[in-house]
Amino acid sequence: MNEQIYSHELGQSDRKLLKSPSLAEISLKYESSIALDECPTVMSPEDAEKLLRDIWDEGTIQLKEEFAILLLNNAKKCLGWSKISSGGATATIVDPASIFQVALLANATSIILAHNHPSGNTDVSKADKTLTKRIKKSGKMLGISVEDHLIITTDTYISFREQEIIW
Repeated sequence: MNEQIYSHELGQSDRKLLKSPSLAEISLKYESSIALDECPTVMSPEDAEKLLRDIWDEGTIQLKEEFAILLLNNAKKCLGWSKISSGGATATIVDPASIFQVALLANATSIILAHNHPSGNTDVSKADKTLTKRIKKSGKMLGISVEDHLIITTDTYISFREQEIIW
C-alpha cells in the first residue's frame, strides 16, 4: 500500500526512474556464518596479534608486505578480518576508502590495522605514521575508531598504541 501512495506522490519522470531497467540498484548485505558469542574478543594487542597470526599466510610474511584489518563491534568482539592490500618487498598501497568500505559493511564500530614488514624490522616508518593518522582521521569522521596498528614480523610485533605512537 505504501508503494502505491509513494508512486502517486512522484512525478511521471520519477516513476520511470524507479522502474528503469538501465539503472542498477546498489544494495549491501553482511551475514556472518559465525554466531556473535563465538567471535573472539580483542582486549589487547596480544589478542590482536594472535588472531592476525592465525590468518596471515606464513609463506608470504617474509616475501611481500600486506595490509589487513580486524573488524570489531562495540563489545570488542572480532566480527572478522579483511586483507586490504598486497604489495612488494618494501611497500603496499593502502586506500582508506577500501578499509572503511569493509568496516561499514560489517557494521564495525572500531578496527585494528595491521601490516607486516618482510625485512623483520619493526621500526615504524614516517609513511606508517602518516597512513595511520590519515586512517584515524577518516574513521573519526565516520564514527569508526582505530584501536591500534600492529606491525608484525615472523618472530615479533609492535603495537602503535602500546608504544604511544600517534595515540
